[in-house]
Amino acid sequence: MLQLQKGARPDERFHLQTGPPVPHVTNLWFMKRVTWSNLFLADGTPGSFASWWIIGNAIHWYKGTVKCDATRTQMYWHEQLDDGAWPPYTPDPAKYVMTTTEKEKFSVRFFVDPGEPTWSNMGGS
Repeated sequence: MLQLQKGARPDERFHLQTGPPVPHVTNLWFMKRVTWSNLFLADGTPGSFASWWIIGNAIHWYKGTVKCDATRTQMYWHEQLDDGAWPPYTPDPAKYVMTTTEKEKFSVRFFVDPGEPTWSNMGGS
């Protein structure tokens, strides 16, 4: 049986959603903004996530209500979140593990390159 909390800290919260987060990039005069669509909270209501960085990578920050957890999504797809019950779960490749863990929803970083916006790197490097 699927156990999304397997090995997680007590403060971590996870749920599955169908489809990956989709980035929308806006280049502004001296910064880049990425807003994400296809984000949902555990109850199915729409979520939000956006990141900004100043050109030159001097500062990067993001804020949102839900974020894709790339590590746990890969664990889900590779059947590593099983609780040992029979029968084991069958992963759906169209599902992604999302987190609403408080410390995952906001960050400020200095002198980093957040890389290309992909579902597996929503918060940057």
